Amino acid sequence: MKSILSLLAFLFLIEFSIFSQKEKDEYELKIKKKDFKTEQEEGLKEAWKSLKLAEVYFDGGVGTYPLARDHYLFAYQYNSENAILNYRIGVCYLYTDDKFEALKYLRKAFNGTPDLHPDLEYYLGRAYHLVMDFDKATEHYKGFRTKASALGMIDKVVEIDKLLMECISGKEIIENPLRVIIANMGDSINSNADDYFSIFNADGTLMYLTSRRSQGKKDVRNPYDNKYFEDIYYSKLDDKGVWSAARLLEGKINTTSNESLVGMSPEGDKLFIYSGKKHGGDVLIASHHPTKDFWKSPKKMQKNLRSEQAEGSVFLNASQDTLYFISANEELTQGGKDILYTTLDQETGKWKDPVNMGSLINTSYDEEGIFLTPLGNEMYFSSKGHNTMGGFDIFYTYIQEDGTWSDPKNIGYPINTPDNDLFFSIPENGNYAYYSTIRNGGMGAKDIYKITFLGSEKELILDAEDILISGIPDEKKIGFYSLPELIEIDSFYYLTGRIVDSETGAGLFGKIEFIDIDNSVVAATAISSDSGEYKVKFTEGKNYGVEVVVKDYLFYLDVVNMTKATTDEAMVVDFRLDKIKVGTKVVLENIYFETSKATLKSDSYDQLNQVIKLLENNETIRLEISGHTDNTGSLKINTKLSEERAKAVVDYIVSQGISSSRLEWKGYAFTQPIGPNDTEEGREKNRRVEFKVLSK
Repeated sequence: MKSILSLLAFLFLIEFSIFSQKEKDEYELKIKKKDFKTEQEEGLKEAWKSLKLAEVYFDGGVGTYPLARDHYLFAYQYNSENAILNYRIGVCYLYTDDKFEALKYLRKAFNGTPDLHPDLEYYLGRAYHLVMDFDKATEHYKGFRTKASALGMIDKVVEIDKLLMECISGKEIIENPLRVIIANMGDSINSNADDYFSIFNADGTLMYLTSRRSQGKKDVRNPYDNKYFEDIYYSKLDDKGVWSAARLLEGKINTTSNESLVGMSPEGDKLFIYSGKKHGGDVLIASHHPTKDFWKSPKKMQKNLRSEQAEGSVFLNASQDTLYFISANEELTQGGKDILYTTLDQETGKWKDPVNMGSLINTSYDEEGIFLTPLGNEMYFSSKGHNTMGGFDIFYTYIQEDGTWSDPKNIGYPINTPDNDLFFSIPENGNYAYYSTIRNGGMGAKDIYKITFLGSEKELILDAEDILISGIPDEKKIGFYSLPELIEIDSFYYLTGRIVDSETGAGLFGKIEFIDIDNSVVAATAISSDSGEYKVKFTEGKNYGVEVVVKDYLFYLDVVNMTKATTDEAMVVDFRLDKIKVGTKVVLENIYFETSKATLKSDSYDQLNQVIKLLENNETIRLEISGHTDNTGSLKINTKLSEERAKAVVDYIVSQGISSSRLEWKGYAFTQPIGPNDTEEGREKNRRVEFKVLSK
């Protein structure tokens, strides 16, 4: 019987569902039309049609979760209170790069119907875990464990115990962030599908990678997870330091099934390729033609290096006499997938029988993604064991004076996250490192990231060939890398405080984004506790734009001035939000039209996008958009102009996916002034667009 597992399927065999098929059938959820229907008839037909299509994509597997999510969100505009719908949307988001959105919907489902499904609290715990709220994750993991124990799901109880240990490790690890810069490689390398396992030639100008992106109309999805089959790509670095758009590797490497890159020889003339056709996946070797520029058809590895179980990542050392590889060979492993190694018999030129690296390196959980530095005295690998903070974490070990490998150490945050962090590698020049992970602000799935080594306050003494890594704050997370024991000075600027109700002072659960105004990117994201506390760290003391989103509250925009902040003491700032009330009016700043016309200028979109976020995060409110003018000109002309401008704003908001049934527009001309019309300053205030809350 043939298997068509991809490399990622091989890595994450149990991660698509925590229940067996029998258990899934027993606890199956189905949205019934009578429960989905509301008092509002308008929009029901379209919403129900979209929901049924979403269910088909959801049942198809993780590969079509993004499609399911989009259709669920369309249905959500009609009925945002359906618990099953919120649950489904949350699960879909959980398998993309936006875990904060997953948390929002799962939390809503749980708060409304905590006993909706046995795994709801599990997924809520996962969402909190993945946004690094380890305390809340622990609370919900324990809640799920109680349910699982009562249902006799002993294997689930064991899994939760492991996740609880990861939360403990995570809290410890993030207290000592590394001094690194982590940057997404961009859309020339990454896609909205999974992209991973980057390998470079000797001078770092040629990259090979694996991708599950769409190839067009002839695409075929893997029935195991409903994602597209794997293929191998390459990209070249030009003399300006720009990577070319990734292209399919030519030759006889890629087929209609799965091919994933898992290693390359030091000379760059051989590629090790995972092929998931037999035995759960075997590793093949493709050789480059010695005189012509193409890759020959892959051949099987030596027989004693293959088993009835799957083999994965391969690393051949610089002297090409020791080969390390991943295997699930039940006769040689101690549980899950382990790192094995074999040495070359110099007399026969054959590889000797493989040997397990031992219990110090391998755990009862999976290991993956082997990389050795050029001298062969340091090894990096990913593991689900040891003190991981969640999923696969990257660890390193080195050869000690007595010739044995040291106890593996977690490489640290922010390189490692509670998600899966894999395939760490350092090009031969040693200035950068690369790896594959899912991070907020990515391209939508697993992406390849570049880690830049920043150094530390105390200069490190390292072998020039083994200058290790660099990792970074991407758009959403901040961190640093250096050898942890050498970091002596905390160079972060900390900001802490609470999100509170402006009237009662009660703490609020919400999301805060801090925008680097100079570069127009999100510098950090924080999620507050239920009592409103938040804490965030920055590498620079400067002005940051702040956007706070809390359900049932008006959006909050401001600037935090941290130019006088110091690294000695945290700066404290509370954000006071106004609760949404029927009749509340808000003036929209920075809304611009062409002179004497109702044509919106693009400069208005940033402010209007805030209104859209407000509507998205508060799915039941209805707004009146109103236009206002000064008293220059006749009432008739100004009424018509103000109404047309209000409608132009509504048209833009609707074009971005908000239902027109949630919006009304009206022009008031100069009948509702907020300033005197006998001064230029007053007239300017009166020329405005407002929204008023009609209902909640």
